[in-house]
Amino acid sequence: MQVVLRLVLAGTLLALTGCAAFSRHSAEHQKVVNGRLLTQQGVDALQRGDVERAESLLSKAKKSCPVDVHTRSQYAEALHRKGDIDGAIVEMKEAIRISGDDANLMVRLGRIYYLAGRLPEASEQADQSIAKYPRNADAWLLAGDLAERRGDWKGAEACYLRCASFAEDLPPVHIRLARTQRHLSQPDRSLASLTRAERAYPQGEAPLELLVEQGYTCQAAGRYESACDYFVAAMEKGAPTPELMSRLAQCELAAGRIARAEWALRQTLSMDPQNARGREIAAEIPLARQRMEETLRR
Repeated sequence: MQVVLRLVLAGTLLALTGCAAFSRHSAEHQKVVNGRLLTQQGVDALQRGDVERAESLLSKAKKSCPVDVHTRSQYAEALHRKGDIDGAIVEMKEAIRISGDDANLMVRLGRIYYLAGRLPEASEQADQSIAKYPRNADAWLLAGDLAERRGDWKGAEACYLRCASFAEDLPPVHIRLARTQRHLSQPDRSLASLTRAERAYPQGEAPLELLVEQGYTCQAAGRYESACDYFVAAMEKGAPTPELMSRLAQCELAAGRIARAEWALRQTLSMDPQNARGREIAAEIPLARQRMEETLRR
C-alpha cells in the first residue's frame, strides 16, 4: 500500500512540475510572439514616417525580445530617424554583437557614423567591414563615399569599381563612379559610366542626380549643347537653382547661343545677384557678341 501511495505521490509531483514547466514555456512563447508583433508594427510605422510611434513600439518590442537582432536593428533605425544618434549607435552595436558581426549591420553602423559627420569612426567601421567581408558591395560603397569626402578621387574611384564588380546593377554606384572620373579629368570614361546608370531607368525617368551629373560631364567633355539639355531636364525634374542655371548660361555661351545665355544669366542673377559664375558670364557675353559680329563682317 505504501508503495502505491509513493507512486501516486511521485506521479502527482511530476505532473505538477510538468504543468509548471509548460506554463513557463507558454508564457515565454507568448512573450516572443508579442515582441515580434510589436516589432512588425514598429517597422510599419517607420515605413509610414511615424517615427515617434515606431520608436515607442520598438522600445517595447526590445524589452520583450532583448536578443532579437531584427528588433534591435530596427530600434536603432528608429532612434537614428528621430535624431538620437548616440542611442542609435549603442543599439546597432548591440545588434551586431548579438548577430555575430552581421555584414549588413556592420556597414549600416558605418553609414550612421558617416551621416553624422563622424568620419574617423565611419572609416574604421568601413575598414573592419571590408576586412571581414571583402566582397560586400555596400562596404566598398561606404569606403568610396569616405574617400570622396576627403577629396581622394583616385581612392574613391578604386572603391566604387570594387563595389560595381560585386553589384553591377546599382545605378547610384555608376553615378558616383562617373563623378570621380570627371574629377580625374576622364570625361569619356565618366560618360560610359553614366550610360550604364541610365540604362537602369525607363526613358524619361532618370533621377535628378543622374541628370545633373550628365550635364556636368558633358560640359567637361566639351559637349555643350548636350549639357544644356541635361541641365534643363534637371531643373524641370527638380527646381531651378543658381548653380544649375549658371551652368546652363555657361554652356549656352560656349555653344554660341548668346541670346539663350543671356536669358539663363538673368534667371541666375534674379535668384542670386552675387553669383560668382553669373558675374563672370556677364563679363564674357559682350566679348562673345563682339567676336560674333567680327566674324559676320568678314
